[in-house]
Order: sequence, then C-alpha cells, then structure tokens
Amino acid sequence: MTDQFFRDDSDDAYDEPAEPARRSPGRRRWLWVVLAVLVAIALVIVGVLGYYSKAALDGLDTVKRDPTLMPSKTEARPEPVPTKEGESNPPINVVLMGTDARNPDTERGRSDVLIVMHIPGNRENAYLVSFPRDYWVEIPGHGTAKINAAYSYGGPALAVETLEQLLDVPMNHTAIINFEGFINVIDTLGGVTVQNKHASSSGGFSFPRGPVELNGESALVYVRERYQLPEGDFDRTERQRAVIQAIVGKVLSAEVLTNPAKFRDVVAALGPNFTVDEGLSSTNLINLGISMRINSGEDIRSLMAPTGGLSTSADGQSIVLVDEAKLAELAAAMREDRMNEYYAQNS
Repeated sequence: MTDQFFRDDSDDAYDEPAEPARRSPGRRRWLWVVLAVLVAIALVIVGVLGYYSKAALDGLDTVKRDPTLMPSKTEARPEPVPTKEGESNPPINVVLMGTDARNPDTERGRSDVLIVMHIPGNRENAYLVSFPRDYWVEIPGHGTAKINAAYSYGGPALAVETLEQLLDVPMNHTAIINFEGFINVIDTLGGVTVQNKHASSSGGFSFPRGPVELNGESALVYVRERYQLPEGDFDRTERQRAVIQAIVGKVLSAEVLTNPAKFRDVVAALGPNFTVDEGLSSTNLINLGISMRINSGEDIRSLMAPTGGLSTSADGQSIVLVDEAKLAELAAAMREDRMNEYYAQNS
C-alpha cells in the first residue's frame, strides 16, 4: 500500500493541511512524462534519445507495481500500443486515486481523490473526469453508498469495479501516487502556476484570485481546501484538475525538456512515488508514450462527472446525486471514442 494522500477523520472533517513530508511528443523522439498530482496521476510518458532515454528508463524501473490494484477479469483489456500517424487505437482509461488513510500500514482509508483519465484513440488529448467523493452510487456487493467508500470496503480493485459498473466502460489501468511524491514532483519542477478562481486562505497560505504560484507544500493546502469555496467539494476537484494541467505544462516546457539535469531530477522524483497495476509494464508505458500526441498542458482537458444536486441519504449522510441521463451520455462518449464531442458540449 502506498503512503497516504490526504488525511480526514471523516467525510465531513475539516481539511486541515497535513504536515509536509519533508514527464512534446515529437514524431522522432520518445515522450516520457508521468503526470503527477495530488489527486491524480496521468500517465503520459516522456522519453527522448540518448541521455533522456536512459533517464526515462531508469525512472520506469523505480515505478512500483501492485497486482491488487485491478479487479480480476477474464476478458482481455486493450493495452497501450504505438499509434502511427493517421491511425487510431482503442481508447485507454486509467483510474487515478488518492486515499485519506492516516496509517496506510494499518488502515485502508477512502479514495478521497477519484479521477478517470480517458485517452482517446487518436492520443491527441487526455480527459480528466473527476468523481465527487460523495457521489451516491451502487457499490458491488455493498449496496448504495458514497463512491469513496468503495476503496474502504475493498481497496483499489473494488473502486475500479464500481466505476466499471457505474459507467459500463472498461477501466484499463490504475495508478496511485503517494503523499510525499506529490510534494517532491512539484518542488523538483520549481513550482507551478495556476489561475485561481476563488480567493482562500488556510494552513498559513493565502491564495488570491488570479495567477498563483504553488510549491509542493502550498499546492497540497490549495487542493485540499473546500470550506472557503462557494461550491465546496466541486470547486476543490476543479482545483485538483487545474494543478494536474499546470504540472503537465511545466514538464513539457523548454525549461525542463532542454535541461538534462532538471529532466533527470524530475524523472528521479516521479518514478519511486507511483504504484500502478501489473499491466502497466515498462514496455506498455513506453508504448503509450510513443503513441501520445500531447504538446502542452492545454491538451489536458478536465471536467466533472454529471451531478444531480445535493441531497441527504436515508441514514442522514450528505450526498451528491448522479445525473443519470448526463452520465449515460458521458459513458457513451467514452465507449464510442467521442469525448471531443462531449467535452465541446459540456465544458
């Protein structure tokens, strides 16, 4: 089990910041970027020839693999393969998780962050779909509950199974980033900049409206805040996706890709802090990287799973209702490789 990602005593606990725990795809080069964020990892792989290639491969060797992250399935799951120009592969769906366990060695916790990264067949974008932690869904074998309880009941495998049942879309892979890893990646990058929509202050940091510079410690505080935001957890998940986009943009910048020493340091920080399912072998990661056509953070598109408003469960829990009709549209777009259409209509 990986290190903790968030701390929460309960679903409604105040989000007090935890103490800090002090990879352009070109046709003639590899792309190796492992997209790291608080609430997510997006697996976009970067590699280039010579020195860069060796650094990327060394980083891949440090990625941890866990056979328990995916549910047992008999049907074949599409694997990442290089996409030739003008060709299209099946889309890939990667479940990105972060957990709120205080002590991961003795407790499982809940998936405080749950994002599906959808990579379309043409590999020109990645879509980050956030699922609110209070989303009221059917959890296989456990009845109806908040979606983040699936992780508590049965770990990553049950969380993946819950998403597959909810969407009727196969999830291909799972990735988890640990708590310290998030800090290390952002600090190694020299910080990131986000456009902040709503001013807030917590944990000794102030975040005014407009461009905000974040380091690892302040980024953790920034993406955990929800009580000072007008839409609460909805705004928090938007902040999480914004930080993901900022990280991708920074990793793909000339500042990183043209600086061998910084590239090496970023790769060294990324690899050890990831746990992925066994299906994401180094070969599959490299193949996915070769196939990607992402050039900047703007090619990472973010949205939230459709919601039907707030409500209260029969046992008194505050919950987020599912917009069944809109969710069916999202699921169909993911299955039929039409996420560009869905995003244009719903972003």
